[in-house]
Amino acid sequence: MGSEILAIAVPILLGVLVGLLLVGVSVVAARRIDSRAKDAARRIRADSRAEADAKAKEITVAAQEKLLGLTDEADQREREIEARETKIEVRAREVERDAADLDRRRAELERKEAELSRVHKTADAARKEAESDREAARADLERVAELSVAEARAELIAGIEEDARKAGSRLARKIQDEAREQSERDAAQLVVQATQRINMKRAVETTVSFIQLPNDEMKGRIIGREGRNIRALETATGIDLIVDDTPRSILISSFDPVRREIARIAIERLIEDGRIHPARIEEVVERVRSEIDGLIEESGSQAAFELGVTDLHPRLNRLVGWMKLRTIHGQNLLQHCLEVGLIAGHMASEIGAKADLVRRAGLLHEVGRVDPEVSGPALVASADLAGRFGESEEVVHAIQGLHREVDATTVEALLLQAANRISVARPGARKENLEIFIERLRRLEEIAVSHGGVEQAYAVKAGKELRIIVDAANTSDQQAYALSRKIARALEKDLSFQGKIKVSVVRETRAVHFAV
Repeated sequence: MGSEILAIAVPILLGVLVGLLLVGVSVVAARRIDSRAKDAARRIRADSRAEADAKAKEITVAAQEKLLGLTDEADQREREIEARETKIEVRAREVERDAADLDRRRAELERKEAELSRVHKTADAARKEAESDREAARADLERVAELSVAEARAELIAGIEEDARKAGSRLARKIQDEAREQSERDAAQLVVQATQRINMKRAVETTVSFIQLPNDEMKGRIIGREGRNIRALETATGIDLIVDDTPRSILISSFDPVRREIARIAIERLIEDGRIHPARIEEVVERVRSEIDGLIEESGSQAAFELGVTDLHPRLNRLVGWMKLRTIHGQNLLQHCLEVGLIAGHMASEIGAKADLVRRAGLLHEVGRVDPEVSGPALVASADLAGRFGESEEVVHAIQGLHREVDATTVEALLLQAANRISVARPGARKENLEIFIERLRRLEEIAVSHGGVEQAYAVKAGKELRIIVDAANTSDQQAYALSRKIARALEKDLSFQGKIKVSVVRETRAVHFAV
């Protein structure tokens, strides 16, 4: 029985213990939950308080910013109001000033009106007095002149008729003057039309010529090793060869157009041939020098063809070609003759004159300047040459008419005179200073050649250097030095110049052998 009681009591005790344990665990869990709930409540209260504080701060800041904005706006409006008040005050002062001006002007106008009224009254009184004086003067005049009004009127009409006749004569003279002016304008229009129909070259090569190169490498070949080719060219032709940075071109400088033309043709042939060395240069230059007459004659034929001139005598054709290498007062002679022929021909065509005749005369009117066998005035010599070599009397007379001592009696001669004046007087046609400069360079060379032992003399570098070639076989080094000094002293004695002139005497010894 005791064991049964024990068997019953043990489970009960175990159940009680488990129940107490469960109750204790529940109590602990409940306390823990309560603690967590309290912590959460505290956090919620803290967060709410922080959020409330932040919102309160935001509201406070926004209120302060709005207050500042309202304050600034109020200040701005106050400034605008003050500015407007200032403008209103200024405008009020201006209005007051304008009102004062108007009052002053009104008073001035009233014063002037009163003065004008007084003047009118005075003028009326003066007019009445003048009328009475005129009546009295008329009576006195009739009494003194013993003429009635009708007789005075007749005399006045006679005077008016005389004035009318004088006015008529003046009008007739005016009409004649206007007709003369109109004819002069028509003539000027004719000249303008003639000059517009030709191509006048205002720039003519006087001391330089340009040569176009196929490429820039050709410059180095023309210069040669250590400059020997360019020295050979300058020595053989007497020119200055300028090779600068201008692409694919070189410059030939010389006051003598014949030398410049020989150098130009020789360089073009050397470039075409491709063999450029001192010996070949001298050979080509000599060949060109021997052919220059034929080349010049070809230039004359080309100029005659350009003007339509045919059947020209070979001697005249050669002289026309030589004009290409001659300048007068800085104007190329052939270009001048072409211009004269073209202008005269156009004017002759316009008025129905003989255009072919004036073109021939224009082409030939300066040939006397290039013929070394004639002397005297160039125009007279040109007319003589034209007559001697088969030109008609009309052509000869037209050329003679250019000389101031011969009266032009034909329309063609007058047209040639006008064309010659146009070509000479146009801007840029002639340069007197250049002619004086070229004559000075020629004088330099003449002084050098006049000394014994000198083979050739070239004035180069615008007359600042005189290059002299002597015979090495007959001139020693000491003699060359003495010759240079002697020529320098002669230049100082015979010429007047600025600066210095370098006198260079070149004595060159050559050794030539042939390999066979």
